[in-house]
Amino acid sequence: MIEASGASDIGFWIDAIGRLVVATAAGMVLGWERSRENRQIMGLRTLGLVGLASCIAVQAVVHSGLPNVNADAAGRAMQGILTGVGFIGAGAVLRVGQGQEVHGLATAACIWVTATIGAAAGLAVWPLIIGGVSLAMLVLFVGAPLERRIRERARRTPAEADRKDVERKP
Repeated sequence: MIEASGASDIGFWIDAIGRLVVATAAGMVLGWERSRENRQIMGLRTLGLVGLASCIAVQAVVHSGLPNVNADAAGRAMQGILTGVGFIGAGAVLRVGQGQEVHGLATAACIWVTATIGAAAGLAVWPLIIGGVSLAMLVLFVGAPLERRIRERARRTPAEADRKDVERKP
């Protein structure tokens, strides 16, 4: 851990700014996917800023130079981040019509993932960052078409489903 007294050290600056860049870039990658899917709620800027803010919060605690700062302090900072992100996520969830349809849950979950990736960047836990971004992108890219297919199948009447199954058989 680098103390705030090392703030004049060039290595401290390179490490801290590198973590900020990684957290912001990770959020922007996830935001790009949300923008690509025409999700107007959140996109590159919002999720980039969520990652950046999470990283800043964790680094501010870890590198504060205050006496008795330990893993508990970083854990409390992360709890605060996740609580705050819950409010942003709640704003991303929209109910349509008579409250029957809920939209924006994937985006809200994406905000949460971005915050945790930003916190991991603040702590320089590189395997979690790389694995987290990779798996989040996999879920986002594979999940959407899979969900559409499941919904289409569920909407078919039993007669339509039987007819489609017969058409597929050689």
